Amino acid sequence: MRTPIRLTTAALLSLGAIGTAFGAACAPAADQAADQAADRAATSASLAPFVDRYLDGFAQRHPSIAAGNGLHDHDDRLDDFSAEAIAAEIATLKSAAAELAAFSDSSLTPDERVDKRILAGVIDGWLLEQETLENWKRNPMTYASALSDGVHNLMTMENDAAPVRMRRIIAKLAGVPALLQAARTNIVNPPRIFAERGLGMMRGASTMLTTDVPVAFAAQNGTPLMDSLLSAASVAAREIDAYTADFEKTVLPTANGEWKVGGDAVARRYRAEELIDVPLADLAALGERELKSAQERFRAAALRLAPGADPQATWLTIRRNHPKRGDVVAAAQAIVDSLTRFVATKNLAVVPNGERVVVKPAQPFSLGFASMHASPPLEKTPLQSFYYITDADSADSPAQQNAWLERFNFASLAITSAHEAMPGHWLHAVHMRETPGKIRRIWIGLNPFPQPSSGQDGWAHYAEELVVEQGFMNSDPRYELAQLSDALTRICRLLSGIRLHTGEWTLAQAQACFEQQAYVAAPAAKREAERGTYDPTYGGYFLGKRGMLTLRRDVQAAQGEEFNLRDFHERVMKNGIAPIWAHRQLLLPGDTSRVIQ
Repeated sequence: MRTPIRLTTAALLSLGAIGTAFGAACAPAADQAADQAADRAATSASLAPFVDRYLDGFAQRHPSIAAGNGLHDHDDRLDDFSAEAIAAEIATLKSAAAELAAFSDSSLTPDERVDKRILAGVIDGWLLEQETLENWKRNPMTYASALSDGVHNLMTMENDAAPVRMRRIIAKLAGVPALLQAARTNIVNPPRIFAERGLGMMRGASTMLTTDVPVAFAAQNGTPLMDSLLSAASVAAREIDAYTADFEKTVLPTANGEWKVGGDAVARRYRAEELIDVPLADLAALGERELKSAQERFRAAALRLAPGADPQATWLTIRRNHPKRGDVVAAAQAIVDSLTRFVATKNLAVVPNGERVVVKPAQPFSLGFASMHASPPLEKTPLQSFYYITDADSADSPAQQNAWLERFNFASLAITSAHEAMPGHWLHAVHMRETPGKIRRIWIGLNPFPQPSSGQDGWAHYAEELVVEQGFMNSDPRYELAQLSDALTRICRLLSGIRLHTGEWTLAQAQACFEQQAYVAAPAAKREAERGTYDPTYGGYFLGKRGMLTLRRDVQAAQGEEFNLRDFHERVMKNGIAPIWAHRQLLLPGDTSRVIQ
């Protein structure tokens, strides 16, 4: 569209200048400005349709991830993991990258320039995933996640009436044989840890279909549609069971593929998804420095609470102070309401009138101990958001119940709620309704952890530190200890993701970091270390928080006395799920500083 406008404008100027060389040489500045503005508007207008086309194609290829973003046009599909489909996706991504690069930055608005850079990075991240690393050949978790996440979303997110979602599940399950056949063909010698995790996830998907789907749609019992759904779920579960039985017999015993992807791939993924172009050695050095600093603050907080006592013993005592079984949901609601009042009183952000975090017991089919199910910003009509809490299981022994409830100790429950709800993910999602465009209102990263974490979880991790910094609960050291405990874990994630994949650390050494440096119990430390094998950039939580704190410092320095913390927070949240580089460009135009310092 740009060329015709330029030609038309040039022709008009030439006609008006015939016989007057002076006029041709000195067109009015206002006319030139109008010409440039029209040029920018024409090109800018074509970026939004390009984004829409890209997102629709993405949703067709990865419908489960798209549904989590509020894009539901392809909810009735499963991912196509055939080699032919992957090859077609790679070609499409390269074509999209070229088309995106053709948009001139000078013709775009500041917001669009940022969106262009973010989307270019996301595309490169998918090319790394599909073309270079080829995880579709070595990670069965990818297949299990596409199936279970897609069905789970249709069970839990009430964006349409139950019968509509049930029909979509039935249609989606018709694709299970093709998905499993692709897994059989593509996955030959996966890393053993991937094989074990993938096998467990596939079994979980089968259980979800036979046990959880009937619970999710119990109100439809006795209807022909429910009969059809249960039949489709039963057939799909049998197909999955046959696949897992064969996988356990033929693939698992000899699975010994390499899970390390190398430092270059980790660095490229940070550059692509997080827009962090910092040498891994520098990131690791930053992690080591921050680990020592956080440990010193942890010890100082513990000593303020119990002078002379061992800090870890003090922390263990705090962990044992938790609500009783049956009281956790009410305790969480009270804490969230307290956080909401605190945020308002401290003028940290505006909570829109009529909006409130609703805490509910986790549904029978929900996973995890605490999770925020916020309305995806691209839903046509915002959905009711719920903060789900999973109480201890009454069938467990008292010792098992107490071990579970330790994670809900009052201090940690407050920090988790700051992360998940207020002022973390929930408040972020509410303000993102005003984010311009679509790119910064979605996460479009990679399975089985499909979100760029520096923009989304970096904010939530910052929210944890913010409430402690601002004196929540009268600056009680218990809350600082809970916050620092989580912070130490996130720093060990950064170090593990880098050093596992560069070969500097073994899994045992990564586990030791979590146990000895972050004070995580052995079973959880083992799970954290193992996650690093298939989620090498899970250090994005820490890097996002670090970048947010640096950004706040720099914006405050630039604005001086005009700086307002509430305005800063609301601008950041309205800027959406954006890597820190994007926030710096939007809040500090022309900034060339290193994103992570």
